[in-house]
Amino acid sequence: MKRLACVIIAILCVGCGGGGGGNPGTAVDVPIFSPPPETYTSAQSVTISTTTSGATIRYTTDGTTPSETAGTVYSGPIPVSSSMTIKAVAYQAGWTTSSVSSGTYTITGTVAAPAFSPPPGMYAPAQSVMLSTTPPGATIRYTTDGSTPSETVGTVYAGPIAAASSVTIRAVAYLSGWTTSSVSSGAYTITEPKVKVTVGSREVVFDWTTDRCRDLDVPDGPARFVRAGDGTLVLFSGNARIYYVSRGSDFSSLKRVCDQPALVSANKSTPESYENWEWLWAVYREGDSWHAFVHNEFHDNTSATCAPSHGNLCWYNSVTYAVSSDGGRTFTKPNAPDHIVAPAPNAWVPPSFVPSDYAAEGYFEPSSIVRGPDGYYYSLMNSIPDKSNMSVRGTCAIRSDRLDDPTSWRAWDGSGFNLRLTSPYATGASATVCTYLPNSIGNASLSYNTYLGLYMLVADSNMGGGVSCGIYFSLSTDVVHWGPKQMIAPARLPWCDAGPATPGVLEPVVVLYPSLLDHGDTGVNFDRTGRTVYLYYTRFNDGGLDRDLVRVPVMFTVE
Repeated sequence: MKRLACVIIAILCVGCGGGGGGNPGTAVDVPIFSPPPETYTSAQSVTISTTTSGATIRYTTDGTTPSETAGTVYSGPIPVSSSMTIKAVAYQAGWTTSSVSSGTYTITGTVAAPAFSPPPGMYAPAQSVMLSTTPPGATIRYTTDGSTPSETVGTVYAGPIAAASSVTIRAVAYLSGWTTSSVSSGAYTITEPKVKVTVGSREVVFDWTTDRCRDLDVPDGPARFVRAGDGTLVLFSGNARIYYVSRGSDFSSLKRVCDQPALVSANKSTPESYENWEWLWAVYREGDSWHAFVHNEFHDNTSATCAPSHGNLCWYNSVTYAVSSDGGRTFTKPNAPDHIVAPAPNAWVPPSFVPSDYAAEGYFEPSSIVRGPDGYYYSLMNSIPDKSNMSVRGTCAIRSDRLDDPTSWRAWDGSGFNLRLTSPYATGASATVCTYLPNSIGNASLSYNTYLGLYMLVADSNMGGGVSCGIYFSLSTDVVHWGPKQMIAPARLPWCDAGPATPGVLEPVVVLYPSLLDHGDTGVNFDRTGRTVYLYYTRFNDGGLDRDLVRVPVMFTVE
């Protein structure tokens, strides 16, 4: 009787399996696609399942055959935005692997016309325009010259488009197997705030004839102020190799501190040390830490084409980091040469000939550091990637979320702050150069202007000569896209002479290194400016060492 029962049970079990039950040794049920493979006019999200509980599914989309070891393990819906064939197999330990399921999805339709953000309209000032479309994977081309874009005409959209002045953007989107979208058109009218500028009388802040600590103690960079913990002011406007600062209880009592230089240049003889001739160029205090950008210059004193007998014609520039923990009295460079912020992109190679003027390359002269309303720290800097072609130059924007790590800064790469600036001596290869800002006037002084609600950039600008030479400002919403420049005052510059008789000229002599500072800023780092500010600049009295730091009051009025 027991033997008969076992035979009956065995016979009944022959029909077991499939339908999600099954025993080891039987085949796993084939994968099922949902929605079913066919032609669709919109992108789909495809799920794959099997009725065999606990089975694993692998799939491919490249035409190859999946197996227990080949293909992607299925873990969730597969986005299908263009035509493709999905092949899938299911397997489980102790079971026979399923047969391969194959499903062809044909996705077709019309690509959505590109959308603009912000929408077309009138703005003040410059805007960054972003384009988007559906389905995912579609390509956008655009034009700004009035021509009609197509699948072969126009610039492939890769990131925000700068609308620094009035422009009409036309865009089209396309995807293989789909009908190309209609052309979208957006007109942006950029109306910069019309700002009237009133300039007051000159006042000498540092007089070289009476205030210097040594003959080479000259104001050789834009003036920067930091408020110390005890409320006193520290003025940074010195010179390498021995850099002195001024201190005072207010803006009218500043005195040079000659008994303790804030920074003495290391003056090392190798470019890869990044410790050569060093200027404190921008300082930003957070608590007891005074973070500084250092403008570093390596002077090649041994190569035949750069020797001192030729007048020190070769400069290899980089931006490095220093920090003070004693109230800005002395600065040190932690972990040098890893203190580098923006190293020159190429390793130093002496020029093959004696330059007619000078040969310079690298990143140099960073602007003041500004903390934006978004919480990030921003700065601008000059760039000349290659001394053999110094006509290729521009302004770079960099950003960081912390100041104590020099490697945290990222440069604008055309679509975002994504580019890490690396040392060719560390990597063994030349580095990628930042993307130059399309409409920047320079990088001397950066602030966030609370009166206008915009970033403000001040620089000595224009080439050639005449009344257009002078000190200008420009405005931006994002530090990257800058509006048209507006003059603060005409000036005599080394490369652009307005002439001493020009009405309103700042000085009858050459000036350099402008910076804008608001004495009414109650913050620590004077990175905010308002309606009433001071323009600081260096006045070259004799074309040599006799230089004064001068300031004039400036008032902005929106008309």
